[in-house]
Amino acid sequence: MGRKIFAEKNFELKGKVLSYDEFKLFIDKPQGFKINEEHYPKLIANAEAWLTKDIPICYASEYMMFKRDGNRSIYEGKFFPRRAALLALATAEYIERKGRFTDKLIDVLWLILEETTWVVPAHNPSKEGVNTCLPYAFKGDVDFIDLFSATTAASLAFTYHLCKDIFDSVTPLINERILYELDRRIIKPYLNDVYMWDKCRWSGVRGNTVNNWCPWIISNVLTVAALTVKDTSTRTVIVKKSLPMLDSFTSVYFDDGGCDEGPGYWNAAGGALFNACCVLYDMTNGYIDIYKDPLFKNMGEYEVKAVVTNNRVLNFADSPARLNPNAILIYEWGVASDSEMMRSYALSRLNGNLPDSSVDTSMCYRSYKFLVEGRHETAEFKAPKKFFLDGIVIAATRESDSTDKGLYLAFKGGHNAESHNHNDMGTVIVFADGNPIFIDAGSGKYTRRTFSPQRYTIWAMSSDYHNCATFNDMPQFAGKEYCSKDSVYDEKSGKLSLNLKDAYPKEAGIESYHRSAVLENSVITIEDDVKLKESGKVMFSYILIKEPENVTDTTFEIFGRTVTFDKSLKYNVEPLDNTWPETEALPRNWNVEHLYRVTLTSKEPVKSKKYTLTVK
Repeated sequence: MGRKIFAEKNFELKGKVLSYDEFKLFIDKPQGFKINEEHYPKLIANAEAWLTKDIPICYASEYMMFKRDGNRSIYEGKFFPRRAALLALATAEYIERKGRFTDKLIDVLWLILEETTWVVPAHNPSKEGVNTCLPYAFKGDVDFIDLFSATTAASLAFTYHLCKDIFDSVTPLINERILYELDRRIIKPYLNDVYMWDKCRWSGVRGNTVNNWCPWIISNVLTVAALTVKDTSTRTVIVKKSLPMLDSFTSVYFDDGGCDEGPGYWNAAGGALFNACCVLYDMTNGYIDIYKDPLFKNMGEYEVKAVVTNNRVLNFADSPARLNPNAILIYEWGVASDSEMMRSYALSRLNGNLPDSSVDTSMCYRSYKFLVEGRHETAEFKAPKKFFLDGIVIAATRESDSTDKGLYLAFKGGHNAESHNHNDMGTVIVFADGNPIFIDAGSGKYTRRTFSPQRYTIWAMSSDYHNCATFNDMPQFAGKEYCSKDSVYDEKSGKLSLNLKDAYPKEAGIESYHRSAVLENSVITIEDDVKLKESGKVMFSYILIKEPENVTDTTFEIFGRTVTFDKSLKYNVEPLDNTWPETEALPRNWNVEHLYRVTLTSKEPVKSKKYTLTVK
């Protein structure tokens, strides 16, 4: 852990950053920036839909809701559609150049430029002595860049790039205003070392640990620089400042490339690094190129390894239960890093169809690059039958290289301070023929509570609502010190063994606790070797999408598979609460009305015992 890829390559930037006039989009594409005409109908239709829609109005009272009651969805439900409308209209006008989208485009554009801040309420920074239920950045005092101020800026930069001649034909004041706001809200604070140190911990300039915010924001700032900054020296300084900050992101990754934020955030974590690399490559005429670096390749292949079946993935951390990995991103990454695993998976998912004809406002640079692509021939994907990510400690085994056949087992260690962490050391995920046997319920709607000291009061974040053990009614605690240790992986069988004693607080009374999991000979075996300091209570939890059938004292069935457990354990099943805003959507993500927890609890006090559970 700890590689700083850009520093290792010792890029010398003098004379390497292209001037504004020399810069060209997507120099690795033979056709450069030329939207494939097959995308035109969908892109035009997306814009036409906005011609008859009212532009959402964002009210101050809605901004204040987050501070008042934790609601972030009402304001964001208007904020994000504005950005989608901006790029839809700009793209259609760029394609058609008939003027029929121009007025609506300018209306949306001007409203965004008039917003006091592009920072969403949940990210609005505090200011000493001030109730910041509303933003304070209205006097030129912009000292913070968040995810969505950066993506707004990149969207405006692309709008400027696509339509600056159209705007000039109306009035040059439009382009002047775009460039003024981008400079005021993004470029100046980004270049201000005091602001970056004081406010922008996402950058890693303090040497702190970073997450997806780092490459997400930087890739979008680089987009602004590439498309709007005219001074070559300033362009060079922005690139120079960006590289060590991107290294602060790569340095939190182990060599296995595993994303501890989960596959749901991969698109905006590793995928944001890919976005940044695309801009850097173009800004330096291919000089800054890390595509073939082994860590970069592994970071891409992680998302393919995380696929369980169809639209189900290893949804550890804040990952939704249902996810379709970004096939065109995976394809482009696979081509750039020469990964057959990524290419074949992406081509099998695209299946000869046109990639998505839309523009992602979060990563618009790579999104426009993808619009250059047309159709590709399909390919057969053979899923890896075993893998072990030894850095983030995840092992998975499947019976078949077809994702909808046979048994599938995944087993997780690590620590309970991962980015977007759930307390889930030792959890397992089991599927059979594409059907979920034991699941991770996933993450639901974000509220103020989600990122607060109350995070682990949400049951979906707690270890006793993952496929884990609980001792003397004590679940796992959050923190890096609550972790797995002494992982032992057998490459032949795929068996992983973990020491999980330190995942629990001292109050749990554990002397030692080891769990192992293996899939062999069409049987999944989970073994728990428990020793308590004093005789006490042991409980194992398993999360399911439906109630088991044919329950006996030692078995139950689900999706035609038999689960066998120790006769000293008492079986119970209960529906899980879906009344909280954070958990209300979780069953729908599994296409059911309720999720269930099976608990297997010791009938008598236990001091030392080995438990075995099988699925076959």
